[in-house]
Amino acid sequence: MARAATNEFACERANAVLGEWRGRGRVVVFAAGMHTMKILPVLERHADRVAGIADDSPARTGHRVGRWIVQPLAELIDETITGILISTDVQQDAILARLKSEYTGRCALLTLYPKSDSTHTDGAPLLAFTGERQIGSTIEEIELGHRARYYWALQRLFHDARVLDAACGNGYGSRILADGGCHVFGIDISPEAIAFARHHFAHPNISHAIAPIDDGRSLAHAAGKHAPFDAAVSLETIEHVDDAVALLRALRELLKPGGLLLCSTPNAAVVPLEQSAFHRRHYTIEEMSGLLRDTGFMGVEWFGQEGLQILPQRALPTQRFCLFVARRA
Repeated sequence: MARAATNEFACERANAVLGEWRGRGRVVVFAAGMHTMKILPVLERHADRVAGIADDSPARTGHRVGRWIVQPLAELIDETITGILISTDVQQDAILARLKSEYTGRCALLTLYPKSDSTHTDGAPLLAFTGERQIGSTIEEIELGHRARYYWALQRLFHDARVLDAACGNGYGSRILADGGCHVFGIDISPEAIAFARHHFAHPNISHAIAPIDDGRSLAHAAGKHAPFDAAVSLETIEHVDDAVALLRALRELLKPGGLLLCSTPNAAVVPLEQSAFHRRHYTIEEMSGLLRDTGFMGVEWFGQEGLQILPQRALPTQRFCLFVARRA
């Protein structure tokens, strides 16, 4: 990708990032240069998610950019801020490195652009931003809401559990589970994602495979030699497949009797399908609960997620995600 982003391309990227951030809190945009002026129409469109525009240059603070008065970054960051959006196409990497040291663990660091190729200068693999999956190369760079779902899953697993991470993406979730004491087999259809996972999120307790999971048979073939598993974790996956029944049946067969399935999906009552270009369908709580029971799971429990808060048996009008725990019958 050329570093000098056109106005149209810059706005497309900003709209994708801020659209994905709906329901996850507010972000601060950094910094207040020409690139932020390019994406100002998008910032105005998503003003409910933009807490302010920040810049550390005294020459820019105090000036108005759209509806916002530019302030120093430190003055805008509080407990309500869940992300910092780095708005530049020429200094993104340098700014990201600088902000990591101060804001890691406090909020997610969001970037608009992928690297110009598939590897970093040190040979480390990179993932292009498409809006489909996380591209952060450290746990701290992963969006907080995504991390929260894996920590929620980890709380329900015992130490040394053998876990299948179905559609593991860039591997951050498998690493969270392995750091918590699990032995994880991560599988994903993307060779680029698996290469990224092996490099950035490697752990002695993690192994990976490249295979599709959407037809059930491919998942069973790839993971069968590692089965049976104590648990299967498949977060934000089922909405991507055409045959949800085949996927759930395959996951069931890979579990020990009584093994746990932990899964999540957008709440169809809140998130319209047209908001998600990569999804095939969304499910209501009732539909997903019924699917699990019909495919051989019992003891189905559901949880609602709003931002970082995951609450049992509670559906609020703003909760974008539903999480489910079920046991193999």
